[in-house]
Amino acid sequence: MNRYTLGKIVKFFFHWHYDIRVTGEELLRDKSIHLVLPNHTAYIDPLILFSEMWWLPISPMVDELFMRNKFYRHILNKADAIEVPDLNKSAMSREEGAAAAEQLSRIAIDSLAAGKQLCFYPSGHVKTIDKEIIGNRRLAYEVCRELPAGVRVILCRMRGLEGSYWSKLKPKKWKLRRTVTMHFEDHTDELREWAQTMDRRTFNQQLENWYNKVESRKYE
Repeated sequence: MNRYTLGKIVKFFFHWHYDIRVTGEELLRDKSIHLVLPNHTAYIDPLILFSEMWWLPISPMVDELFMRNKFYRHILNKADAIEVPDLNKSAMSREEGAAAAEQLSRIAIDSLAAGKQLCFYPSGHVKTIDKEIIGNRRLAYEVCRELPAGVRVILCRMRGLEGSYWSKLKPKKWKLRRTVTMHFEDHTDELREWAQTMDRRTFNQQLENWYNKVESRKYE
């Protein structure tokens, strides 16, 4: 089974439980190389994102911790996932952490330069409060500073999984039918400029502002 068949099957089953509504998807249908930067609302949103973009050969960047699990590794290999070092190792020294973070950025930049479609989460973790917090994370900042020519940076804002059983937010509420929205926007020029003119934390705050923006469009 290839990734496209798997993606369509996963999408079919997700749509039994989720009313998934996507806007801006056409931005991913040109012939550019895309870097997709989503917010991270719940554990299941990578699978939903993958299933909705089943037609796009996009490679997620995945922590080596997940690749050690045989089941996850099988699925992730189907998605052409890129294994990256675990930056949360408790035994890692500051110097080792800095070296691993630099390696992570290099992997992303080199993958894009080689023509790979890429996806990673700037926050690096599922949110634990009702806001996306990126803090001082460096991956998105450093990649946008050295963004290869011809790459389009597409931000993705997902809503609707907060408070679900896949979320870290409370209360946990079961809904037979849950509306999930995914909105894509091209911010290539802004992100490239911000990365050149702002420090890392200010750059990340600009991303946080976009992810945490209250959308005017309401879904019933």
